[in-house]
Amino acid sequence: KLGILAWLGRLNNWRESYRRLSTDMFCCGQRRFATANQKVDDQESCFYGRPEDVPGEVHMLIVGLDYSCDRVSWAGKNVLDTKYAVDMMEDLARCSEVASLEKLWNQQCTKENVIAKIQEVAGRCGEDDYFIFYYTGHGDQLISQDDDEEETHDQCFCLVDANGSTDDATMTYRHQVWLRDDDFVDAVLEAIDETANVLVLVDACHSGTICDFNSGLWAERGQKAISISGCADAQTSAGTGKGGHFTRALTRSVQELQAQLGLDANYSVGQLYNKTLENYEESKNQGHRQDIEIHGCAVYPAEMVWPLAPRQPYISRANMQGMTSQNHFQHQGMQPAPANWSLAG
Repeated sequence: KLGILAWLGRLNNWRESYRRLSTDMFCCGQRRFATANQKVDDQESCFYGRPEDVPGEVHMLIVGLDYSCDRVSWAGKNVLDTKYAVDMMEDLARCSEVASLEKLWNQQCTKENVIAKIQEVAGRCGEDDYFIFYYTGHGDQLISQDDDEEETHDQCFCLVDANGSTDDATMTYRHQVWLRDDDFVDAVLEAIDETANVLVLVDACHSGTICDFNSGLWAERGQKAISISGCADAQTSAGTGKGGHFTRALTRSVQELQAQLGLDANYSVGQLYNKTLENYEESKNQGHRQDIEIHGCAVYPAEMVWPLAPRQPYISRANMQGMTSQNHFQHQGMQPAPANWSLAG
């Protein structure tokens, strides 16, 4: 009898897990999922259980633009506050002792350079390694060029040409220099090992489905990948004057989870996402709403370890007053960046 009761109890737990997942638009058939501004299950996994350690190495690429390099288009007339966000993510990567870190800033962020860097950094990843791509800058949409897609528009990173321009007065030049989601996905999948993990973090407008998980390309490979975006495809991401709300909430969440769980504890992407939602709700602009979205394929948020967990006391730059990045590094007793880090800009 005890055996039957235990089995029935597990069956009920599985049903409850399925109910929660289906409510949040999770798709178990192809193991895709998507949800916006709703907490995900971070306590248990319907496949592998909670992770206990971070396997492999972490290789990260940061791409950021504030468009001060643009002397031609609308973008240069209102410079963004994204340098603060880039600094926050550099701090976090450095504290987390990632294996390699590359950064492109402003005029370096051409479509050709970004694709080349994606292929370079993602190409370093082997089995169980992590490729992390972080972007902050303008995001927008272009009419889809693929007749087979369900979506009518592609989500895009608003990159620049070699002269630093992202557009022209006719607003047609964007078609040449912006990076569409289709091309972004192709670049990642061409370079990444099938057994590696992909984590995409985007603090930009119109970025909810930037990884285009519905295309089926990720599922065909069984590529474990998760994206977290600052807003939905139809929304804009707000700045604060000192970095976007999403990046600030994310880095604050890393600090709070470290304080809550301890220096040696690991936690899942699901736990980080849920804490980020809490921090965003506490600090969001009145009158503006952005839905922080999480999407993925072949792995659920509770199954992927959050790979940017500092192993020393960490203070998010969003919680600092009058302290530069270098002051922060010295305050933490940290060593200079290793030779295999490229922090240009």
